[in-house]
Amino acid sequence: MKQVCNAILAAVLMTGPAAAWAAAPAASQQASALAPEQQVDALFAKWNKPDTPGCAVTVIRDGKVLLRKGYGMADIERAVPVSPATVFNVGSMSKQFTAFSIYLLAKDGKLSLDDDVHKYLPEVPDFGKTITLRHLLQHTSGLRDAMNLMVLAGWRLDDVMTMDDMLGIIRRQRALNFAPGQEYMYSNTGYTLLAAIVQRVSGKPLAVFAKERIFDPLGMTHTAFQKDYGTLVPRRALSYQAAPDGSFKYLAVGESTAGPGGLLTTVEDLALWDANFYDGRVGGKDLLAQMQVTGVLNNGKPIQYASGLMVENYRGARLVEHSGGIGGYASQMSRFPEQHFTVAVLANTPGVSPTVMARRIADIYLGAELAPKAAPADSAMPAEIALDPARLDAFLGYYALSPTFGVTFTKEDGHLVGQGTGQAKGQLFASGEREFFAKVVNARFSFEEPDKDGIVQGFVLHQNGRDIPGKRTAKPTAPPASLKAYAGEYYNDELHVLYTVFEQDGKLMVAHPRTTIKLDYVGKDAFVSDFFGTEIRYQCSPDAGCTGFTLNFPRARNLQFSKVAIVAPGARAAADTGIFLEPDSTAVAKAGKASPAS
Repeated sequence: MKQVCNAILAAVLMTGPAAAWAAAPAASQQASALAPEQQVDALFAKWNKPDTPGCAVTVIRDGKVLLRKGYGMADIERAVPVSPATVFNVGSMSKQFTAFSIYLLAKDGKLSLDDDVHKYLPEVPDFGKTITLRHLLQHTSGLRDAMNLMVLAGWRLDDVMTMDDMLGIIRRQRALNFAPGQEYMYSNTGYTLLAAIVQRVSGKPLAVFAKERIFDPLGMTHTAFQKDYGTLVPRRALSYQAAPDGSFKYLAVGESTAGPGGLLTTVEDLALWDANFYDGRVGGKDLLAQMQVTGVLNNGKPIQYASGLMVENYRGARLVEHSGGIGGYASQMSRFPEQHFTVAVLANTPGVSPTVMARRIADIYLGAELAPKAAPADSAMPAEIALDPARLDAFLGYYALSPTFGVTFTKEDGHLVGQGTGQAKGQLFASGEREFFAKVVNARFSFEEPDKDGIVQGFVLHQNGRDIPGKRTAKPTAPPASLKAYAGEYYNDELHVLYTVFEQDGKLMVAHPRTTIKLDYVGKDAFVSDFFGTEIRYQCSPDAGCTGFTLNFPRARNLQFSKVAIVAPGARAAADTGIFLEPDSTAVAKAGKASPAS
């Protein structure tokens, strides 16, 4: 099922990361005849307007700045344009500076990358397995992602999230996603702990340590870790997101942590940081080389993540890079070491797609030095045709790709729309009488001929060289009576959060703090949601009913919620469900009759 879900995820989750078709068509001969700077200007023309956010870009080769420009607005309300001196929050691109701080302390002889995290942070839960600093650096610790946990606990992006808030929720965890070294899974928790270790070992907060040991020595005078979201920062770009009508709205970012993110910088300062990777003025070349060594799992399988940096291959060239994103901020810094070529793109709206833009800028400047682009055989986007909306009726309905996963096709505003189980909707476009494709990712749908009643009974999804069949069937639905059994109040003490599950219009709903999500039944006491792909599996038995559920989130697995009863102060009503919660938040355990899920 997991492979099928992953395949269809890219096909119908149109809000997901851009894939093969996210890049624009190849440049025309006329465009390629322009000077490189003019070609870059053309890339960002859409964002170089007085009513849009934008980005700052720098291109560096052999230590020489080839391009350094700003496009669009840093502050739309006050008509302040983006310039190379504009300060951006670079999100997770910050991690390389946190990692570098750890390597500096290792060089000082104050710690070892293979030390147990408990040597420095004894308050981190003991999961019965050694978690090293190297595990934290390479995202192989198995620790649940703190940002995911905070979302599940009801926090929002515009809430003020401090280091203490994140450490508090980490301390309450009682299980790992997997054994340390068993898998690679990106986790902000690791870099939160690394920042705390820098403070424990050096006696200085990461923001102070990085300023003294990295930023000041390199002359990065406009770079700092943000310790408090309210700190005034001259020339800072504001954060924006697109509104449904095409305009933009301000998106507050309340993050007040340093480590997994929180770095404020400029493309001018990043050029100084880039130079250090070649001359090793701070830290030395050996340290910087070690920092770019990628990890290896327990089974010997290599991963692409090193320490705060991804090491990949693009068009035959080694590429060392990292992206970042928080709120409306998005960033990318991509270094081609053998070509001594670097691109940095910092944006104040995610619509700019800095990762895609950085690669396209590399295509412009490196040109024939890179290998030809390798594309899947079916990567050419079909020509779109107009199709009578009435013809779409034959395709509408639910099609199963596995016993617990399928796609529902609906018609909205005269267009065919697909939605995978527990995923977001995405519009499809006709390329033939029974052929449809997605524009954001490389995915095509071929439907069978209609039967004698004019109804299509199946389709084939073509994606990444695979052909995955789907057959029309009844969509799995839970019996109405069972929905009442699933309803109730459920508590998780690792998150300190209460969820209310209730039935509405034949659907199971979850009142998550400050939002409500809808669940899709997939059978055997299991549900999924398009709320970041949440999965819920109930524990039910004939005797005790449903006593709890396990929740899986993208980077936080197997969170156990127990069914509880909300009772009046002092009351102790007899019941078979496991925990009573009083208004004063005192939890009193009571043995129940629960058994594993059927």
